[in-house]
Amino acid sequence: MIKDSSLLTKEDRDLLFKVRNLLEEIVETIDILEDKDTMDSIKEAEDDIRKGRTKNYKDYLVELKKSGNI
Repeated sequence: MIKDSSLLTKEDRDLLFKVRNLLEEIVETIDILEDKDTMDSIKEAEDDIRKGRTKNYKDYLVELKKSGNI
């Protein structure tokens, strides 16, 4: 049997895993913020929501079924 001779405790490894995931999320957020097309799309979608140019999911499904798309 091989004994675990790791220098880190399980808690240390868990914390490092959480920090790594958080850093990955931060990098992804920065990538999105730097992408002009994506940011323009987000702003347009927010504007559509504010101006009521959206449909709720159930109504959208009904519309798709009536059109034969699903």
